[in-house]
Amino acid sequence: MRSWPPDAFAALAVAMALLAEWMLPLRVLPDAHVLSAVSWLGVAIAGAGLALEVAAARPLAGAGTTTRAGQAATVLVTDGPFGWSRNPFYIGLLLVLAGVVVAFSLDWGVLAVPLVWLAHDRTVVPAEEAMLHQRFPGFGDYARRVRRWV
Repeated sequence: MRSWPPDAFAALAVAMALLAEWMLPLRVLPDAHVLSAVSWLGVAIAGAGLALEVAAARPLAGAGTTTRAGQAATVLVTDGPFGWSRNPFYIGLLLVLAGVVVAFSLDWGVLAVPLVWLAHDRTVVPAEEAMLHQRFPGFGDYARRVRRWV
């Protein structure tokens, strides 16, 4: 069974958070007004996530393998951000999502971020890791040395 594209979980989470905000507003996060410190904090968190995704894409592109989720890798890359996490792209995605939540004070998004992580951890990542185990004999050693997340 093929899992959802990773970005679909994040998009669905933002849509559900927006709907929930409209139907039943919460007051968990401070209001983020344009140019407020809270908004800038969210932008910084999202920026860190984007920077991590770029840093993760570089060694993959350098090795000549895909950077797209769900496509078969041609090389097992274990350096750069992949030296400390098997999933730096998804950590970057979660940081971008968390940054959007903070920047726009999406109170329901506080629940959405861990749910997106859980969806990735239980569906997307196991499917990808099974494929990597099949394609690369050294993946098991790599998985024992490097944590799935952080």
